[in-house]
Amino acid sequence: MFQVRNLGGGERRTAPRQTVTYRMDVIAEGDGNGCVLDLSLSGMRVRFPRGFDISGTQTLRIEFPRWLELGKGLEVRGRFAWIRTAERGATEGGFAFDGLSRKEQNLLEQLLRRLVEAVAEDLALPR
Repeated sequence: MFQVRNLGGGERRTAPRQTVTYRMDVIAEGDGNGCVLDLSLSGMRVRFPRGFDISGTQTLRIEFPRWLELGKGLEVRGRFAWIRTAERGATEGGFAFDGLSRKEQNLLEQLLRRLVEAVAEDLALPR
């Protein structure tokens, strides 16, 4: 169902992740806007233009593109498991979700399914 990126050497994730090909914003209170790079049912990798606070549990808002027809977005609580400096001073981080409700899990499943379908449709289009 999802495209899983094989990192070799033992995958630690509990759920397969989907690369986010289309722009999807993520908003961290006080740290500004960033973007989602990949997503799974257990977490996501995000990039912010500058550093951000990784301490404790946080709430991030994933803004859904309108064309997905899934609503405006989803607030997720969790913690940053890792961070690193990326190109041009940006910061990337792995955000692990904590305690998603059944409704939030269902919405994430729909989001992942739509992202996979969109990539498949784009690949099927004649160039």
